[in-house]
Amino acid sequence: MTNSTGNQSDIEYLLSIRSVRETNSPTLKALLENKLTNFDVDISRLDDIVKYVSETITSSYPTKESLLTIPVHGRYQHFEVGGNPRLTNLITEWTKSGLTDYEICKRTLDLFVVSVLIDAGAGNEWKFDENGTIFNRSEGIAVASFHMFVNGDFSNDQSSPYQVNGLKLANYSPELLEKGFQITDNNKLYGFDGRLNLIRKIGNILESKKEIFGQDSRPGNLLDYLIALPTCEKIGESGYKLNLEDLWTTLMKGLHDIWPKDSTRTVVDGFSVGDAWKLKLNDSIVTFHKLTQWLTYSLLLPLRKFGHLEIYNTELLTGLPEYRNGGVFVDLGLLTLKEEALQKGLELSKESKTDQGIPSFTAIDDVIVEWRSSTIVLLDYILPRVNDYLKITGTEYQLILPQLIEAGSWPSGRRIAASLRPKTSGPPINLISDGTVF
Repeated sequence: MTNSTGNQSDIEYLLSIRSVRETNSPTLKALLENKLTNFDVDISRLDDIVKYVSETITSSYPTKESLLTIPVHGRYQHFEVGGNPRLTNLITEWTKSGLTDYEICKRTLDLFVVSVLIDAGAGNEWKFDENGTIFNRSEGIAVASFHMFVNGDFSNDQSSPYQVNGLKLANYSPELLEKGFQITDNNKLYGFDGRLNLIRKIGNILESKKEIFGQDSRPGNLLDYLIALPTCEKIGESGYKLNLEDLWTTLMKGLHDIWPKDSTRTVVDGFSVGDAWKLKLNDSIVTFHKLTQWLTYSLLLPLRKFGHLEIYNTELLTGLPEYRNGGVFVDLGLLTLKEEALQKGLELSKESKTDQGIPSFTAIDDVIVEWRSSTIVLLDYILPRVNDYLKITGTEYQLILPQLIEAGSWPSGRRIAASLRPKTSGPPINLISDGTVF
């Protein structure tokens, strides 16, 4: 556990979205000077990475006009994986049945919140079989959770399957999770116990925060809470305008207790500050809040499209420090583990009986903290360079960061992993997960 002293304003800062970019920004200077603690840096690889990411983008979006259609990185696209518009079709059914945008928004928020919160690393072995089509990792979890939602596995009322209730989650059974994720002796899910406990904890949080999640403890009741905020501005007959920081604060307030309070977590004056870790490089706490950022990115679409909320200041969100975005910088040679760190990771892989050729670390290891910090600053660093490479800087086609992630860095990380490690398509550095962190 990292114990630090500080006042209430220090804690509030570390929980803020602004802290993420600000606490990690010093890493860039050290990286560009090849002064990282755990990695050697070959900055000459940057041009190749920009080219690789740009080509990944144009392979799916070949024209400048098509670049305008790149969505913000979010969970919605995972529900549509494999060219199957599962959620779009479901929403169409709801619309035809007479459901209002307001109710559709609440249902989609229910689905998105629970699906994102259980989206910790699934490991290399687990897969989800949807009528003969195999999905794994984050997309597999998305498809599995979608079907669980449709089946009413998260609802406390079987006559209303399309909802998520805290009471149901708080008492979630291992059998229901095993069935929903198709878990067998030959199809094991990384961090099963941690994920089950996480689902139950989510349920208890929804039950305990009635002021945000309502009497029926539904994540979708976030919509009512946000609209009622004094800072939420009414626009026209049915529209609203909201600062992203208000959405962020609401999610942090509502879901903070999801973070484990064990010996590995960072605590300031007895208060857990979530996805924040001590970085040896500058002997200070850096914040990532990856789970909350992933959730925030994912909620933007339903809140805008169905909740009619115009959310501004979204540029405060950063790139997501996870293994697809970070993997592209390792696999393409910009970041290489130093020998001492590599050997330590290989030893842990041996002890934990994971892939013997891939180094493993835990979330608290400085290697992982530095890799994640480097990922955040590098995504900011390559964004203008990708726009320059595509010759769209200063035009209406210029990409913003969540589009770079959606169409560029994330699929690039997946593509290079599949090429270099076809058996698992796993990351170049393995994070030993307990089902609660990324």
